[in-house]
Parts: sequence; C-alpha cells; structure tokens
Amino acid sequence: MDLLVSYDCGRYGRARAEIFHVLRRLGEEHGEVERTSVDGIALARTVRDAREIVRGCRRLDQEGYPFEFAIKWAPVDYWCATDLDRIRALLEERIRAQIGASERWGLQVARHRWDRYHTHEIIARLAPAIDRKVDLAHPDKLIRIDVLGRKTAVSILRPGDVFSARRGQSSPSPAASPPGARSD
Repeated sequence: MDLLVSYDCGRYGRARAEIFHVLRRLGEEHGEVERTSVDGIALARTVRDAREIVRGCRRLDQEGYPFEFAIKWAPVDYWCATDLDRIRALLEERIRAQIGASERWGLQVARHRWDRYHTHEIIARLAPAIDRKVDLAHPDKLIRIDVLGRKTAVSILRPGDVFSARRGQSSPSPAASPPGARSD
C-alpha cells in the first residue's frame, strides 16, 4: 500500500530516514521510500495496510515519538494519470460504489505541479461523478485528490485516516464546496 508523507521542502534526506525509522518501529521491514515530483511530498510503499500505518503513527505520537520531518501521513487508494477525464472515470468506476446512498461526502483537491486548471474547475468537473449528498464540514467519506505532476493519487478517507503531527489533527479537513454536487 502507498502513503503520501509530507515534509518540509529541502528536507527529503532527513524525512526519508525518519519514515524508514517509523516504519521499522511499526514492524514494517520491507518499506520503500522515494521522492515524488513534488518537493515536500515523499511516497512510502509498504506491504502493510496504509491505514494501519497511520494508526501506528498516531499511537507513536501519543507515546511521545518526536515527528520532526515526516509530518503528515495519508494513505493512497488509487493512482491514475493526471487527466480530468481519467480521474472522473476512476471516480465513477471505483469510488462512487464505495460511498453508500445514505453517506455524505466531501471532495478535496491538492494541485502540485499542475497549473492547467484552477481548483474550482477541477471540482466542478469531478464532483458530478458522485451522486451522493455532500457534507463539507463532517463528511462520512472524503475523497482526496493529490495531483503530483503527471500522476494523481486518489484516496477515500474516513475521519482518522490521515495523521498530521504538526497540527495534531488526525482526521480529514473540511473540503471545498463541490459545485454541482448535491448538498441537501
């Protein structure tokens, strides 16, 4: 499973060492860490469930582990090319079915190294792919889209699926309002 791990720009070497140290403390001996095309975001690959790793990070933080460089850990569920039609197809084919008819959802887009569209344009194009009720303050599930140059990571997050040491926050933050999405 994959995780996007945020770190302070220019600190990849130290963040990479800390990621490996955390993974080993959590029992992951086969983890890999690599740079992405975006300074400040590393990709950690693990054979363990990414959400289990996030829960482990939260536990380490509560025990006083000093997260200094690897400050935010988020699971990745899917990868696709950075193309709005491909991202929308992924939402329609793989994501929509994972949001129950009675569940509320939100959409969060983080554009890194992709200036082709404004975030509002991306949301307007993608939000109609999910025909469920929107709740931006407290969604049951948050669809997070991280554009990393030519590749895009897509995650379906529940509260607690993201660990952030710096802010002390462990749940997805509220998303921007998806134009065209139902909010009743």
